[in-house]
Amino acid sequence: MDLTRRSFFRQTGSAALAGALFGATPAQAAEPEAAGDATLPVRAAFPGITGRVYLNSAAEHPWSRAATDALKHYADDKLSLTWEASTAAATFARLIHADADEIAYVPSTSMGEYLVTRALGLPQSGGRVVTDALHFIGSFYMYEQYRQQGLDVVTVAMDATRRIALADLDRAITPGTKLVAISHVSMYNGFTHDVKAVCEIAHARGAKVYVDLIQSAGAMAVDVKAMGVDFAGCGTYKWLMGDFGFAFLYVRKDLLPQLQRPWYGYRQTRNFAAPITHIYPLDAPGKLPYVSEPIDSVSGYFAGAFPARALDAACTASMNWIMRIGVNAIAAYRQPLLQALHEGLQRKGFDVVTPRDSRSPIVAFAYEDAARLAPRLEPAKVEITLRHNQARISPSLFNDLDDIQLFLDAIGKP
Repeated sequence: MDLTRRSFFRQTGSAALAGALFGATPAQAAEPEAAGDATLPVRAAFPGITGRVYLNSAAEHPWSRAATDALKHYADDKLSLTWEASTAAATFARLIHADADEIAYVPSTSMGEYLVTRALGLPQSGGRVVTDALHFIGSFYMYEQYRQQGLDVVTVAMDATRRIALADLDRAITPGTKLVAISHVSMYNGFTHDVKAVCEIAHARGAKVYVDLIQSAGAMAVDVKAMGVDFAGCGTYKWLMGDFGFAFLYVRKDLLPQLQRPWYGYRQTRNFAAPITHIYPLDAPGKLPYVSEPIDSVSGYFAGAFPARALDAACTASMNWIMRIGVNAIAAYRQPLLQALHEGLQRKGFDVVTPRDSRSPIVAFAYEDAARLAPRLEPAKVEITLRHNQARISPSLFNDLDDIQLFLDAIGKP
């Protein structure tokens, strides 16, 4: 069956939504010089996808013209040894409804999570860590190492519906639990936690909650204050349209007195540019060679260096661009594409592992040795994630129902 825009919305009874999403009502303007036009899908803003059916933004999101223009502007400024102050952390804070002074730069989401565990004294302090089977798979290595060092680590399994049941987490979060570590949206199948409910359970038992936001921030509404999150990490190379090696860590600033500094870097001091020394000519005499003045702030605890200014510029432009369009507008536009993926894959007989009610940007299905599907997709220039026994499709604001139909035609049947 041809899955055209008109036929799909006729089937779903959403003609009004079709008009709103496909041109009758423009989304909020998003840098017209970058986007070409302000309606969704915004293809002109992403020249890198020309000639491709790119449905793989959960792996790495293409850059927009807004990001590349900002990078060029930074390069021009750098040539003349001038540049603007870093603003990405404050921009990210607005995106997730945090305070600007609750964000620190970190190299990656995983590094942010590691620093959180160290700030809590893990694994040496003991206690329990609760995570789940749909958390970021890269985090499993760290908790495996902690388990081998004697820490009580519990990994809650998926239930029969491919979700993490809140009741199962409730049973696992016992008194004495130090940390609950989850992904807001699972990289595996797009399952989305009720983070507020998880935080309420954890806090009632004295545990803190770390949330990986890399598959939600920029693609879905995120409010860390409303959810009650204690810590959150987010790399920028997915839905924030940034790049590798540049990430953010959110820490509730009122928690700082309960934390230990997880590492030491000179940017954590007030006097890094003019340190108090007693070792150089003209220094005043002193017993110590160096006297520091540590900063008691989130950045003072967790930052260790200057942010990468070029990536800061590009990522700031991307996030501003996203917020001008509106995360809710992006999510609403994307939902019919996800619905079409669900229905199309199920109709063909694939084992879809994404919960049917999911509103995350991911639809996935189980498939033994999924790499075998690549020859079906390559002639149509369709790009998705094929990993081990799983295939993952992740449309973004430049995709449309024609892309979904091309994918469904190319993938065939199991």
